[in-house]
Amino acid sequence: MKESFLKSMAWLHTWSGLLVGWLLFVIFVGGTIACFDAELDDWMRPALHATAAPQTPRFDAAFALSRQQAPDAHVWWAHRGDSRDRALESYWVLDDGTEGQVALDPGTGEPVPGTAGGEFFFTLHYNLHAGLPGMYLVGLAGMLMLVALIAGVLIHKRIFKDFFTFRPRARGQRAWLDGHNVTGVLGLPFHLMIAYTGVAIFTASYMFGGINAAYDGSVERFFAEAGDFYERPETGEPLQRLHPVDPLVADAERRLGVPVDWASVHHPADSSAVIAFGTDHSRRVAWDMRQVSYDGETGAFLHQSREPGAGYTSYAYLGGMHMAQFGGPALRWLYFLMGVAGCVMIASGLQVWVRKREKRVAQAGALSGYGLVLGLNVGVVAGMPLACVAMLLANRLLPAALPDRAASEVAVFCASWILAALWGAWRTRRGRGWRELFGATALGLVAVPVVNLAATPDSALPATLARGELALAAVDLTLLAFATAFGWLALRRPGRAVQAELQARLEAP
Repeated sequence: MKESFLKSMAWLHTWSGLLVGWLLFVIFVGGTIACFDAELDDWMRPALHATAAPQTPRFDAAFALSRQQAPDAHVWWAHRGDSRDRALESYWVLDDGTEGQVALDPGTGEPVPGTAGGEFFFTLHYNLHAGLPGMYLVGLAGMLMLVALIAGVLIHKRIFKDFFTFRPRARGQRAWLDGHNVTGVLGLPFHLMIAYTGVAIFTASYMFGGINAAYDGSVERFFAEAGDFYERPETGEPLQRLHPVDPLVADAERRLGVPVDWASVHHPADSSAVIAFGTDHSRRVAWDMRQVSYDGETGAFLHQSREPGAGYTSYAYLGGMHMAQFGGPALRWLYFLMGVAGCVMIASGLQVWVRKREKRVAQAGALSGYGLVLGLNVGVVAGMPLACVAMLLANRLLPAALPDRAASEVAVFCASWILAALWGAWRTRRGRGWRELFGATALGLVAVPVVNLAATPDSALPATLARGELALAAVDLTLLAFATAFGWLALRRPGRAVQAELQARLEAP
């Protein structure tokens, strides 16, 4: 009975991990980079590196741009610059869900060259840039990750011993299995927490029976009531004049007791317009969702949200644990390192599946499904990092005046990933795909600080270190650290026990 249970758990661990393993790797890479999404946004806007964020936000400048771009939007948002990202950001959302965004110089209010920035990786992490279907797919992957983690714990008879066993010089499956065990056990509490909270954040969208029954399917109405957010129904009458937003900041900060982080205008073209202010989430674990609201035409105070109840506070706590906006840079570095461990755990687990079946496949000649997994492994695990590097290089090399520059960066990312995946899958049949892509990634990582120095010397490592801008310098230094790791992987001999026989069968007609 015990043996049967363990075999069932081993099967569950293997297949729940394999079926979404490549998707989980993409999600983990996106989430790991998004630990420093604001800092990466700042690094990718070199035009602002000689600018300091002003003490007083200029929300009216952001809303003036929003009025030009989307006068009939459902809502305008503006986010003030801060120590992590100095740009003043203007957002808008139309009634059909279409979004727009422009970054502004916080001093002059003028637009700066666009970039996909860290926001690209944040969105990739939670919905794969595929909207609601992508969010459901990420949720499914998170649930299967929980299943794989729990099943993995149950089948690990030597979980603590394996944590202290790592043989990087071992050959074949053993080295990959050691890497999988060490990173899996090292980050187990973190991975369980991050998978559970990632699913819990969107629980209202995944389990919508109650929302359909009580709120006619409107998630916005549910959250507005649960968080005591204020909004008025549209009247259909045009707004005569939007009250200036900046003069209301002082009153909002007095009522909230902390500096405001963002401002919004709901229904900006309608007489029901409401101006709202809110805080950031850096002061406590649970998201700080407090808001104050003012009449859009007169500026009269309308509402201040009360402290949420226990249920919503619990939800905000789970969200805060996942997003890691509290705790400062030290906590974000911890999340980043645990995210890297998760990427290694997933990648090595996928390789364990391949290596475990290598000899059997070579002898049997059943290569179709095995070859697909082999190609997906190298295409996703070795291809995606190279695409990320290509995107950073594009940020420095694309002309500043290029129209829709952010979309061009994304296009470089996608094209580079496709080419890297095709190259890796082809060359893996000759036993060289991994090493060549890892080597190209290492060279690209070294090239980014060099290109940064040549293209934007005021934003390069020597200048940022001299000015004491450690967040900007940390991006270049982290790239060089990863270049060392990928270089080691590229130079490491693979040592495959049955590679010759497998290669011969893969190359056979």
